[in-house]
Amino acid sequence: MLRSRVGPERTPVERHTRAMYARREESWRPLTRQRVAAFLRLFMLCFVEMENGRPLQSLTYRLLKKALVKRIIPWIQNHLVWTTNDRYWPITLPQFRDLDSFLAEHLPRVHKEDEWSAIAYFFKVVAQERRDEYKRLEDMEREAMEAVRRCLGQ
Repeated sequence: MLRSRVGPERTPVERHTRAMYARREESWRPLTRQRVAAFLRLFMLCFVEMENGRPLQSLTYRLLKKALVKRIIPWIQNHLVWTTNDRYWPITLPQFRDLDSFLAEHLPRVHKEDEWSAIAYFFKVVAQERRDEYKRLEDMEREAMEAVRRCLGQ
C-alpha cells in the first residue's frame, strides 16, 4: 500500500514568503527591481487581500510598513528614469496604482510625504507622455493611410 505524505496547508502569504526566501528576494538584501516587486506583492497580500488566512502579528505589520517607508519608497524614488519605456522603471504602472490607492486609503501620512509625491508625479507625467505618444503615432498612421488612399485614388 502506498502512502503519500502531504505537507500542511499553506496560506498564500506563507507560500509567497517561502518562495521569496528560496529566490533570495528578502528586502534586507540590496534591492533590485525583482526584490521590490516581491516585497510589494507580499505587502499587498498582507494588507489588502485579507482572505489569505490567519492575521499576522502587529509586529509583522509594523515591520512591513517600516520597510516600505524606509527602504522601498526611497529606493523607488532614487531609481526613477524619465522615459516612457517601462523596462527602465523601478516598478510597473499596475504596481504603482495598487500601492498608490492603498496608501491613499490606509496610510495617508505616507501618501502625502514628499518622496511618494515625487513618485506619483513621475507616474502621472510619464503616463500622460505615453498617452500623447500613442496619440501622435495614431495620427501619423492615419495621415499615412490617407496619403496612400490619395495616391491610389488618383
